[in-house]
This record gives sequence, C-alpha cells and structure tokens, in this order.
Amino acid sequence: MPAAPSLSPLLRAAAAALSLLAGCGHSPVGPTVSGLGVAEVLRGDGDSIAGFARATAPPQLQFPRDHGPHREFRTEWWYVTGNLASDAGRRFGVQLVFFRQALAPQGTAPRAGTLAANEVILAHAAVTDVDGQRFFADEQLVRGAGGLAYVRGAGPEQPFAIACGDWSARARPDGDGFLPLELVASGGDFAFELQVSPGKPVVLQGDQGLSQKSDEPGNASIYYSMPRLPIAGRITVAGAAHAVRGEAWLDREWSTSALGADQLGWDWFSLQLDDGTEVMWYRLRRRDGGSDTWSRGCFVARDGTAIRLEPRQVTATPVGTWRASDGGASYPAAWRLVAQGPVAFELEVTPLVADQELRLLVRYWEGAVGVRGTRDGAPVTGRGYLEMTGYVSPR
Repeated sequence: MPAAPSLSPLLRAAAAALSLLAGCGHSPVGPTVSGLGVAEVLRGDGDSIAGFARATAPPQLQFPRDHGPHREFRTEWWYVTGNLASDAGRRFGVQLVFFRQALAPQGTAPRAGTLAANEVILAHAAVTDVDGQRFFADEQLVRGAGGLAYVRGAGPEQPFAIACGDWSARARPDGDGFLPLELVASGGDFAFELQVSPGKPVVLQGDQGLSQKSDEPGNASIYYSMPRLPIAGRITVAGAAHAVRGEAWLDREWSTSALGADQLGWDWFSLQLDDGTEVMWYRLRRRDGGSDTWSRGCFVARDGTAIRLEPRQVTATPVGTWRASDGGASYPAAWRLVAQGPVAFELEVTPLVADQELRLLVRYWEGAVGVRGTRDGAPVTGRGYLEMTGYVSPR
C-alpha cells in the first residue's frame, strides 16, 4: 500500500482523495467504526483522472531526482516501515508515510484565496510497542498552502524534504540529496525522531519500475523499493523514551489510477529475512475472495539482485481470524506464504501484536510481523510488515 508497491501506500492515497475539504488535524486511534471503502476511492473515473499522466511504460528513473515529487501524476507516496529494538532488547515497529494528492492537474489556473492549493499532503504514523503489546496511530492532513505542507527536492542543490504540519521527512544536507533521511512525527501517546541511512540499493518493482495493477492500461504505478536500510534514533511511548536501532524498508510509488472493477483490496508483505534476503509480495483480492492474476512480488538476494515473483509461483494462505473488539472488520490472524520455482520458500508470517489496525479516515490493518520457516530447504527467521485492506464494509 502502504504503501508501495507494494500497494500499501495506495491506501493512504485513497484517504487523501476522500479528505480534500479538510484543513489540518489529528485523528488518533479510537473506538469509532469507520466505513470508507478502499476499492471505491481507488477506481478513478474519467473526470477525476483527466489531465493527469498515467503509468503506461517502464520509466527511465534517475536518482536522486526521482526521489522527489512527480506532480504530473495525481498521487504519490513516500513510505517507511521498520523493526527496531533498544539496547535492553525492547522491540518496536514504526510506520511513517506521506502522500501528495493533487486537487487539479498541472497547468490548472491557481485557485483564489489565501488558503487555496492545488494539492494536499496526508501523513500516517504508527508505533507498535511489541513487548508492551500496545499500538498507537495517528494521521495529519494539510493543504499545500501557507507553508504548512510541502514536498521538494531531491538532489545535491535542494535536498529532499516533505512536511505535513509538524511531521516531516528531510534529507540531511551532508547526504546524497535523499539519504540519510530524518523522520519526525508524534501522536497522542507516541513520538519518534529517527534517521534512515543508506543500505541496500534501489530495487525496481514490476517491469523495470512499472507495476501494473489490473488489465486496463494506465491502472499502474511507478514503483521502487529500498528493502533494507539502517534506522536509528528515539521512540517515545506513554512518556517513556527509548534509544533504538534496527532495519527499515522504504517504498516509493506514484500513479493516477489503480484498482480494476473486480478488485476489492490487497494483502501486502515486506519481509526481511535473517539470511540477508528480502521478500515483497502483494496479493490483490477479487470480490469473490480469490487472488487476482495481477498479484506480484519480488525476492531480493543478499547482493541486491532482484528476482520477480509471479502468481503461478506464490501462494498466500490466510490462517485463523482476528476481529476488532469494537465490532469492526475481521482480518486473517496470520499467513502462510509459499513460493516454488527459481526461489523456494515456506514462511509463516505472524503479527507481533494482534491489534495493529489503524482506525483512521480509511480503516485498515498494518503492522509489524515475525517470520519463520525455510528458504531453499534451510531454516530461516525474520521480521517485516504486513498490510491488509478492503476488509471493512463501506458506509
């Protein structure tokens, strides 16, 4: 989603599309059962996508330039998740994602008014306190006007920066224009200040960076990942601060339209195995509950070589059920991920905290997971993140 490809960040893009009239604010996790449907907001019609570019061919990406904004597209996102621990061994998961959502195509006349803007920035932040079995999440939405929300860069002359109110992701001036990246966010019961440093190189997802999501041309995103990056800093939960370090996963996507008419949601896995390899898989779900043929993924070797994974090679099977205590959606409680072919693995993916549901504008489950199983017949363990969307009935 997010988000993606991964498709995970597309979920937050949907939230932005639904929130264009909002100003700026927080929405902490609470008992209210929201009911915004993911599929409905991700199917752009002719009027909503007119004038925007669409992803139809593999891109010719250049870095650090393409870490920055692509305003010819309607939606894009910068998405970081990570598993960290303190020196004392206390474990945490962290998520921070920023979305730029256009209100009008490039070239549209500026709107009148001091608060008028042609784009908004939406951000989601969450912390999982694994050993405390607690989960915290919040969101901010700010119009791109008045200096409270913006995205710029990336490059040596203008390092990347994105801000949504007092949340931000900023490239250090002594870096390459994008990394190291400093992350800052806070909610009612959590806060973090973290730095993501260079690690494994960029992996182009899909067809050399073109990630097709359905049969219709243009229902696709430009998508790349940085699957293993050192991350360190401070996480505060319930007033207690912890110095932490670990490994992050960074996803970048931009697009104008995504889901097809028969696609309901997705299940997205970003897994870092302890043998130095990574697995990304997103399972697009049809309305009948089956897996869509456009489900995709990749395996990343220790040296950074990426191998594409196709639907005929991978099976994702839900195990058990977890239901929100407030009567909300039911989600799979765990997963079994099996691949056969050039890459072979059998992995059990289990949430480190059962309730990692973000009860925000769009309600979905995303959180830290543990991994155990085999790869090419050898035992393997790991950690990662899982996102599950489309399980909440729309209201």
